[in-house]
Amino acid sequence: MNVKASAAALSLGLLSACANVNYETTRAGTFQGDLVVVWLRDTGKAGDGTFIYVPSPRDPLTFTRPEGETRVRVIAPEMMYTDGGSIPPIGRVFNGLTPWNYGPAYMIHDWLFAARQCLNDGKTDESYRKMEEATFQDSAEIIAEAIKALEVSKKVKKRDISGPTVTYAVTSPFSLERWKVKGACNPVTADDRKLALRAIGFTPEIGDIAGFRTFTNEEGAVISEPAAEVVAIFSF
Repeated sequence: MNVKASAAALSLGLLSACANVNYETTRAGTFQGDLVVVWLRDTGKAGDGTFIYVPSPRDPLTFTRPEGETRVRVIAPEMMYTDGGSIPPIGRVFNGLTPWNYGPAYMIHDWLFAARQCLNDGKTDESYRKMEEATFQDSAEIIAEAIKALEVSKKVKKRDISGPTVTYAVTSPFSLERWKVKGACNPVTADDRKLALRAIGFTPEIGDIAGFRTFTNEEGAVISEPAAEVVAIFSF
């Protein structure tokens, strides 16, 4: 383990876990379908923007928990803003813990949190209510099952530290606070939804775009760039 990872591991060890998951004994779930992520350009500055998970119109992503797990057994994320944000930042210094390396597992985890936050705010949409029985403990178990699924299917290389560490990270007080928070429900706006759907069409490809936005850069030049662009696709 390198110095950076060691320091982060020490920091993680100082956190009191709010759920208990043994990654090594966790059974793998099963993924099916396509993950599609669209980037919405917010400003003219490089790197700025908003990411949206968009269910593929051809074959939307679903995750099925291992046999015997009964609560929220099948999870099919709806359109949502995402940046891997339900994974605590402290965990992302590890190899494999960036928001996108384990993208499908993170989308499942993000959707559990997005739905829970909207339920906390009294929203009664059917898509949220399907996740109503999920507990904070379930959210930690599910991301472990999802990472195991990626490893078993050889979609990612097995790493000795990433799976166990991210599972531990999502049991932290930071994550529990986000699970319980009120006033955080943030459904995709109608305008952003239209842009995202236009970008992916029926058979999305990396680089597909929708719309253009025009801005003046710091040098005073007028720039026209795509307003939305497909930046990630992950298929099972």
